[in-house]
Amino acid sequence: MKKTLSIIGLTVFGMLFSQDIAFNKLYGNSDPVNYYLTHYPVPGSDGLDIKWYGGIRLQTTGSILQLLNNGNVGIGTIEPQTRFEVAKENSNNKNVVMARFSAYGATGGSNMISIGYHNTANLELNSGYTSSGFRYGDYGDFNIENDNEFNASFGAINFITNKKVQLAIKPNGNALLNGKFEAKEIKVTSSPTADFVFDENYDLPRLEDIEKHIKEKKHLPEIASAKMMEKEGVNVGEFQIKLLQKIEELTLYSIEQNKQIKQLQEENKTLKSESEEINKKLHHILSITK
Repeated sequence: MKKTLSIIGLTVFGMLFSQDIAFNKLYGNSDPVNYYLTHYPVPGSDGLDIKWYGGIRLQTTGSILQLLNNGNVGIGTIEPQTRFEVAKENSNNKNVVMARFSAYGATGGSNMISIGYHNTANLELNSGYTSSGFRYGDYGDFNIENDNEFNASFGAINFITNKKVQLAIKPNGNALLNGKFEAKEIKVTSSPTADFVFDENYDLPRLEDIEKHIKEKKHLPEIASAKMMEKEGVNVGEFQIKLLQKIEELTLYSIEQNKQIKQLQEENKTLKSESEEINKKLHHILSITK
Protein backbone atom coordinates (compact mmCIF):
# COMPACT_ATOMS: atom_id res chain seq x y z
CA MET A 1 0.00 0.00 0.00
CA LYS A 2 2.82 2.42 0.96
CA LYS A 3 4.58 1.55 -2.25
CA THR A 4 1.44 2.27 -4.23
CA LEU A 5 0.95 5.67 -2.52
CA SER A 6 4.58 6.57 -3.13
CA ILE A 7 4.22 5.80 -6.81
CA ILE A 8 1.05 7.89 -6.99
CA GLY A 9 2.75 10.79 -5.15
CA LEU A 10 5.75 10.73 -7.45
CA THR A 11 3.46 10.61 -10.46
CA VAL A 12 1.47 13.65 -9.30
CA PHE A 13 4.66 15.54 -8.41
CA GLY A 14 6.10 14.80 -11.83
CA MET A 15 2.93 15.97 -13.53
CA LEU A 16 2.97 19.25 -11.60
CA PHE A 17 6.59 20.12 -12.42
CA SER A 18 6.78 18.69 -15.93
CA GLN A 19 4.16 20.97 -17.42
CA ASP A 20 3.02 24.59 -17.25
CA ILE A 21 0.48 25.35 -14.55
CA ALA A 22 -1.61 28.34 -15.47
CA PHE A 23 -2.32 30.73 -12.61
CA ASN A 24 -3.16 34.36 -12.18
CA LYS A 25 -2.55 34.82 -8.46
CA LEU A 26 -1.63 32.53 -5.58
CA TYR A 27 -1.91 33.80 -2.04
CA GLY A 28 -1.30 32.63 1.53
CA ASN A 29 -2.40 33.29 5.10
CA SER A 30 -5.90 33.92 3.72
CA ASP A 31 -4.66 37.39 2.71
CA PRO A 32 -4.54 38.02 -1.06
CA VAL A 33 -3.40 41.62 -0.47
CA ASN A 34 -0.25 41.13 1.62
CA TYR A 35 0.79 37.55 0.84
CA TYR A 36 0.70 36.56 -2.80
CA LEU A 37 2.53 35.25 -5.81
CA THR A 38 1.46 36.66 -9.16
CA HIS A 39 2.86 38.07 -12.38
CA TYR A 40 2.98 41.35 -14.25
CA PRO A 41 3.21 42.21 -17.95
CA VAL A 42 6.56 42.95 -19.58
CA PRO A 43 6.82 43.92 -23.27
CA GLY A 44 7.23 40.66 -25.12
CA SER A 45 7.36 38.61 -21.90
CA ASP A 46 6.02 38.23 -18.37
CA GLY A 47 7.41 39.09 -14.91
CA LEU A 48 7.08 37.35 -11.54
CA ASP A 49 5.63 39.45 -8.72
CA ILE A 50 6.06 38.25 -5.13
CA LYS A 51 4.77 40.06 -2.08
CA TRP A 52 5.12 38.59 1.40
CA TYR A 53 4.46 41.16 4.11
CA GLY A 54 6.98 39.84 6.65
CA GLY A 55 9.83 39.54 4.15
CA ILE A 56 11.25 37.10 1.63
CA ARG A 57 14.10 34.68 2.22
CA LEU A 58 15.90 32.60 -0.42
CA GLN A 59 18.36 30.00 0.81
CA THR A 60 20.88 27.58 -0.58
CA THR A 61 23.23 25.26 1.29
CA GLY A 62 25.95 27.87 1.52
CA SER A 63 24.23 31.24 1.32
CA ILE A 64 21.11 33.24 2.00
CA LEU A 65 19.32 36.20 0.41
CA GLN A 66 17.05 38.16 2.75
CA LEU A 67 14.56 40.88 1.84
CA LEU A 68 13.02 42.55 4.89
CA ASN A 69 9.70 44.34 4.97
CA ASN A 70 11.52 47.67 5.59
CA GLY A 71 13.26 47.37 2.23
CA ASN A 72 16.67 46.28 3.52
CA VAL A 73 18.37 43.55 1.48
CA GLY A 74 20.97 41.21 2.88
CA ILE A 75 23.26 38.62 1.35
CA GLY A 76 24.74 36.28 3.91
CA THR A 77 22.68 37.80 6.72
CA ILE A 78 19.03 37.60 7.77
CA GLU A 79 19.17 40.96 9.58
CA PRO A 80 20.55 43.56 7.13
CA GLN A 81 20.95 46.92 8.88
CA THR A 82 21.13 49.02 5.73
CA ARG A 83 19.51 49.16 2.31
CA PHE A 84 22.09 46.64 1.10
CA GLU A 85 24.41 44.57 3.28
CA VAL A 86 26.77 41.76 2.35
CA ALA A 87 28.21 39.56 5.12
CA LYS A 88 30.60 36.63 5.05
CA GLU A 89 32.55 34.91 7.78
CA ASN A 90 36.29 34.84 7.16
CA SER A 91 38.59 32.07 8.37
CA ASN A 92 42.07 30.66 7.86
CA ASN A 93 43.58 34.10 7.16
CA LYS A 94 41.99 34.35 3.73
CA ASN A 95 41.69 37.48 1.61
CA VAL A 96 37.94 37.83 1.16
CA VAL A 97 36.52 39.46 -1.97
CA MET A 98 33.10 40.65 -0.76
CA ALA A 99 31.89 41.97 -4.10
CA ARG A 100 33.02 42.20 -7.71
CA PHE A 101 31.80 44.53 -10.44
CA SER A 102 33.25 43.26 -13.70
CA ALA A 103 32.87 44.55 -17.23
CA TYR A 104 34.24 42.63 -20.19
CA GLY A 105 34.50 42.79 -23.94
CA ALA A 106 37.03 43.77 -26.60
CA THR A 107 36.17 47.45 -26.39
CA GLY A 108 37.04 50.72 -24.67
CA GLY A 109 35.11 52.87 -22.23
CA SER A 110 35.11 52.45 -18.47
CA ASN A 111 33.53 50.37 -15.73
CA MET A 112 31.82 52.79 -13.34
CA ILE A 113 30.18 52.74 -9.92
CA SER A 114 28.10 55.89 -9.47
CA ILE A 115 26.82 57.39 -6.21
CA GLY A 116 24.28 60.22 -6.25
CA TYR A 117 23.20 62.62 -3.53
CA HIS A 118 22.41 66.08 -4.97
CA ASN A 119 25.58 65.66 -7.01
CA THR A 120 27.36 62.65 -8.48
CA ALA A 121 30.50 60.80 -7.38
CA ASN A 122 32.01 58.07 -9.54
CA LEU A 123 34.57 55.32 -9.17
CA GLU A 124 35.79 54.51 -12.65
CA LEU A 125 38.19 51.93 -14.10
CA ASN A 126 39.33 52.53 -17.68
CA SER A 127 39.53 49.74 -20.23
CA GLY A 128 42.91 48.16 -20.87
CA TYR A 129 41.94 47.18 -24.42
CA THR A 130 41.48 50.51 -26.22
CA SER A 131 41.32 54.15 -25.17
CA SER A 132 38.13 54.92 -27.10
CA GLY A 133 35.42 56.35 -24.86
CA PHE A 134 37.64 57.36 -21.93
CA ARG A 135 36.37 60.35 -20.00
CA TYR A 136 39.61 60.83 -18.08
CA GLY A 137 43.10 59.38 -17.97
CA ASP A 138 44.70 56.57 -19.92
CA TYR A 139 44.63 52.77 -20.26
CA GLY A 140 43.76 50.99 -17.02
CA ASP A 141 43.58 54.19 -14.95
CA PHE A 142 41.42 54.21 -11.81
CA ASN A 143 39.56 57.52 -11.59
CA ILE A 144 37.82 59.05 -8.58
CA GLU A 145 35.39 61.79 -9.53
CA ASN A 146 33.24 64.13 -7.45
CA ASP A 147 31.16 66.17 -9.87
CA ASN A 148 29.22 68.98 -8.19
CA GLU A 149 27.37 70.70 -11.00
CA PHE A 150 25.50 73.11 -8.71
CA ASN A 151 28.40 74.92 -7.02
CA ALA A 152 32.00 74.60 -8.18
CA SER A 153 33.25 75.71 -4.74
CA PHE A 154 32.03 72.50 -3.10
CA GLY A 155 32.71 68.84 -3.72
CA ALA A 156 36.15 67.97 -2.36
CA ILE A 157 37.50 64.42 -2.20
CA ASN A 158 38.42 63.73 1.43
CA PHE A 159 40.57 60.99 2.96
CA ILE A 160 39.66 60.49 6.62
CA THR A 161 41.35 58.64 9.47
CA ASN A 162 40.69 58.96 13.22
CA LYS A 163 37.52 60.89 12.37
CA LYS A 164 39.57 63.74 10.83
CA VAL A 165 40.03 64.88 7.25
CA GLN A 166 43.74 64.11 6.82
CA LEU A 167 43.93 64.73 3.07
CA ALA A 168 41.54 66.78 0.96
CA ILE A 169 41.60 67.50 -2.78
CA LYS A 170 39.63 70.67 -3.41
CA PRO A 171 37.56 71.42 -6.55
CA ASN A 172 40.06 74.11 -7.60
CA GLY A 173 42.88 71.53 -7.63
CA ASN A 174 44.43 72.55 -4.32
CA ALA A 175 45.31 69.77 -1.89
CA LEU A 176 45.25 69.98 1.91
CA LEU A 177 47.39 67.62 3.99
CA ASN A 178 46.98 67.57 7.76
CA GLY A 179 50.38 66.16 8.60
CA LYS A 180 53.86 65.56 7.19
CA PHE A 181 54.55 64.87 3.52
CA GLU A 182 57.38 62.55 2.52
CA ALA A 183 58.52 61.90 -1.04
CA LYS A 184 61.65 60.85 -2.91
CA GLU A 185 61.25 63.73 -5.34
CA ILE A 186 59.05 66.81 -5.74
CA LYS A 187 58.78 68.67 -9.04
CA VAL A 188 57.22 72.15 -9.18
CA THR A 189 56.44 73.25 -12.73
CA SER A 190 54.21 76.33 -12.49
CA SER A 191 56.66 78.82 -10.90
CA PRO A 192 58.95 81.03 -13.05
CA THR A 193 62.73 81.03 -12.55
CA ALA A 194 64.88 83.78 -11.02
CA ASP A 195 67.19 84.20 -14.02
CA PHE A 196 66.09 87.86 -14.24
CA VAL A 197 68.84 88.48 -11.66
CA PHE A 198 71.42 87.96 -14.41
CA ASP A 199 69.82 90.54 -16.70
CA GLU A 200 72.17 93.45 -17.45
CA ASN A 201 69.54 95.93 -16.30
CA TYR A 202 68.86 94.17 -12.97
CA ASP A 203 69.25 96.52 -10.04
CA LEU A 204 71.40 94.49 -7.67
CA PRO A 205 70.76 95.67 -4.09
CA ARG A 206 73.67 97.34 -2.35
CA LEU A 207 75.14 95.36 0.53
CA GLU A 208 74.87 98.43 2.72
CA ASP A 209 71.10 98.52 2.14
CA ILE A 210 70.78 94.81 2.88
CA GLU A 211 72.75 95.23 6.10
CA LYS A 212 70.46 98.09 7.15
CA HIS A 213 67.33 96.01 6.36
CA ILE A 214 68.62 93.03 8.35
CA LYS A 215 69.37 95.21 11.37
CA GLU A 216 65.89 96.77 11.27
CA LYS A 217 63.70 93.82 10.18
CA LYS A 218 65.75 90.80 11.30
CA HIS A 219 65.20 89.01 7.97
CA LEU A 220 66.32 89.28 4.35
CA PRO A 221 64.58 91.67 1.94
CA GLU A 222 61.73 90.05 -0.06
CA ILE A 223 61.71 87.07 2.35
CA ALA A 224 58.84 86.77 4.81
CA SER A 225 59.60 86.96 8.49
CA ALA A 226 59.46 83.89 10.72
CA LYS A 227 56.23 85.13 12.34
CA MET A 228 54.60 85.59 8.94
CA MET A 229 55.64 82.09 7.86
CA GLU A 230 54.22 80.59 11.05
CA LYS A 231 50.94 82.47 10.58
CA GLU A 232 50.32 82.07 6.85
CA GLY A 233 52.59 79.19 5.87
CA VAL A 234 55.02 79.09 2.96
CA ASN A 235 54.34 78.72 -0.74
CA VAL A 236 57.01 76.17 -1.61
CA GLY A 237 57.28 77.14 -5.28
CA GLU A 238 57.52 80.88 -4.64
CA PHE A 239 59.85 80.36 -1.69
CA GLN A 240 62.22 78.22 -3.75
CA ILE A 241 62.35 80.93 -6.43
CA LYS A 242 63.08 83.59 -3.81
CA LEU A 243 65.87 81.46 -2.37
CA LEU A 244 67.26 80.96 -5.88
CA GLN A 245 67.07 84.73 -6.41
CA LYS A 246 69.13 85.29 -3.27
CA ILE A 247 71.64 82.63 -4.32
CA GLU A 248 72.02 84.26 -7.74
CA GLU A 249 72.47 87.67 -6.07
CA LEU A 250 75.12 86.14 -3.80
CA THR A 251 76.79 84.74 -6.92
CA LEU A 252 76.95 88.22 -8.44
CA TYR A 253 78.34 89.60 -5.17
CA SER A 254 80.96 86.84 -5.16
CA ILE A 255 81.91 87.52 -8.76
CA GLU A 256 82.31 91.23 -8.00
CA GLN A 257 84.30 90.48 -4.84
CA ASN A 258 86.51 88.10 -6.80
CA LYS A 259 87.23 90.87 -9.32
CA GLN A 260 88.06 93.26 -6.50
CA ILE A 261 90.31 90.68 -4.84
CA LYS A 262 92.19 90.08 -8.11
CA GLN A 263 92.52 93.82 -8.60
CA LEU A 264 93.86 94.21 -5.09
CA GLN A 265 96.25 91.33 -5.69
CA GLU A 266 97.55 93.03 -8.84
CA GLU A 267 97.84 96.33 -7.04
CA ASN A 268 99.61 94.62 -4.15
CA LYS A 269 101.96 92.91 -6.57
CA THR A 270 102.75 96.27 -8.19
CA LEU A 271 103.27 97.95 -4.83
CA LYS A 272 105.53 95.08 -3.72
CA SER A 273 107.57 95.38 -6.90
CA GLU A 274 107.86 99.15 -6.49
CA SER A 275 108.81 98.72 -2.83
CA GLU A 276 111.56 96.28 -3.74
CA GLU A 277 112.85 98.71 -6.38
CA ILE A 278 112.87 101.54 -3.86
CA ASN A 279 114.75 99.39 -1.36
CA LYS A 280 117.38 98.55 -3.96
CA LYS A 281 117.89 102.22 -4.78
CA LEU A 282 118.00 103.10 -1.10
CA HIS A 283 120.69 100.47 -0.45
CA HIS A 284 122.63 101.77 -3.40
CA ILE A 285 122.52 105.35 -2.11
CA LEU A 286 123.56 104.28 1.34
CA SER A 287 126.47 102.30 -0.02
CA ILE A 288 127.74 105.34 -1.93
CA THR A 289 127.56 107.70 1.03
CA LYS A 290 129.69 105.48 3.26
